[in-house]
Amino acid sequence: MNKQIGLLIVTLLMGLTFSGLPASAVDIYGEELSINLDFTYASKYMWHGFDTFENDGALHPSVEFGYKEFYAGVWGAWPDSSGFEDLTEIDFYLGYERSFFEEEKYALTVGLLYTYFSFPKINSQADGQEIALSVSLDNLLPIGPSVLVPSYTVFYEWDGVQNEDAIDNGYYHTFALGYDVPVPALLPDQEEQAISLLADVTYGDGPYETASGLLYATVGVSTTFEWNNFYLTPAVYYQFSFEDSVNDEDDLYTLISVGYSF
Repeated sequence: MNKQIGLLIVTLLMGLTFSGLPASAVDIYGEELSINLDFTYASKYMWHGFDTFENDGALHPSVEFGYKEFYAGVWGAWPDSSGFEDLTEIDFYLGYERSFFEEEKYALTVGLLYTYFSFPKINSQADGQEIALSVSLDNLLPIGPSVLVPSYTVFYEWDGVQNEDAIDNGYYHTFALGYDVPVPALLPDQEEQAISLLADVTYGDGPYETASGLLYATVGVSTTFEWNNFYLTPAVYYQFSFEDSVNDEDDLYTLISVGYSF
């Protein structure tokens, strides 16, 4: 049953994604279809605590289409050095996000995201799937000039459509705190800017042959520069690893993203 559901979701996702190929925003029933092109370089490709390319960097190009509360996209991961070419990854995703009670103290944002992980250089037997449900409390804890935002995300992992080597299905639970420190915008046309701080901790129940328990925690800082629909986002993260079956060392890594939204 899981494989049939996954195949249906992938078919719908690809139809939505590739129906949006025009190179500029278009008007659909009075609503604008947004398009975001992004290219990110990561000094390490960290995924659910795993150092995927073992201290090597990764290139992450992506394209995303948004319509109202829905969005869909294609995201890639290419190693920046030899030795991990077989782990080249192309992911397809479809998501929904909506905010409720935005003016109230109990305001919250709820998101649902489905991702299909494919590895074209290995074959479809390595594919996997994930669905994630997230909830954040956006106005709950005002502190100083901003709001401390707690959030919780639960991820469920299962096999790809044609995966014959079944993975260990399972859950990840991530608890996070985010805080945006407003700062004067450095670019003259940018209306506002913030230093974004993040801290999270993740518990897993054993997917991918890992042990159950607290797996890792992450702290990070980032900011975004905007100019004429272009953006540049540098970020620095540090992962504290608690479980050797996921990662046997702590990791410092950086990301820099450049993109264009229209």
